[in-house]
Amino acid sequence: MTSGPGEGWKVFADGDGVDDIPLWKMLAKIRSDDLSEGLNANAAFLNRIKPPYSRSYNLALAISSGFGFLSVLFLIGLVISLRSEATDFFFCLTLTMLAAAMAPHLWRQAYQYGLKIPEAPLDLRHASDQLFDEVLAHLQKVDGPHAYYLSRFRKKRIPLNRRQFFGRLRYFLFSEHSKDRAMVMRFPTAMSLPADLYLHRDDVEKILAMSTPKRAAGPGRKVKYAYIEAAFDLRADPRLNTLDLNDEAAAIHSITDWLLEWFQSAANVSADVPDRKLLTPYARKIFNQLKNRPSHEGR
Repeated sequence: MTSGPGEGWKVFADGDGVDDIPLWKMLAKIRSDDLSEGLNANAAFLNRIKPPYSRSYNLALAISSGFGFLSVLFLIGLVISLRSEATDFFFCLTLTMLAAAMAPHLWRQAYQYGLKIPEAPLDLRHASDQLFDEVLAHLQKVDGPHAYYLSRFRKKRIPLNRRQFFGRLRYFLFSEHSKDRAMVMRFPTAMSLPADLYLHRDDVEKILAMSTPKRAAGPGRKVKYAYIEAAFDLRADPRLNTLDLNDEAAAIHSITDWLLEWFQSAANVSADVPDRKLLTPYARKIFNQLKNRPSHEGR
């Protein structure tokens, strides 16, 4: 997993050399080579499951706002009024209004995450999608990539707790629209998160390297680096026969070195090569193939 965000990061935009990639754009690009097509496919799925959750969210927000406004008016009245039996009654009424304003927040929190912090992803109350689930599986891991958002003022990167991807409305964290993300984030954080949720570019590459989600409109996905070609070419490298397969760590380290050499020799003028840690999963797969090959091929 990548280290914490450092100074000098650039917010994702079309082009090269960017670091902060919005979750919605990452998911769309995994689903389809065409960004618009991927966005439309993801939006169509979210729109099919959204109506009941959108209605309940809007109702809860309206109730909370209404009672909250009334409680503020009652508090102002209590401050400027003289003590009497009527003020005691309005004091109790104000407390009731405050409780009514908080109730939708507590109800939404309980529906989204249960009565306590969940230890595992909760069952969905709507149809599932394989691509959403595969990407979420990475974000739910203890050692998985950390999603974050940018604070409004100092542009500080605020990481999300991985258990925020355990809730029943977790699919909506991948929406391009802040109103959809607000259904998940407003009540537990008291804000609607108008900004995007992000992953670092290296973490996106890590997800692409460790999983093979299939797009709805195409045979697989397009990755930035030619991992398959590098692994295929390395199969003919005579140095593989010199590896000590009883020392897994050393063997994987050597294979990773040779993969990196392949990319460095094939790099374009920009010398753009993948990070070493992105090559380790492929090195491990090559090691396992060598380790498990038939005995008549062994040494």
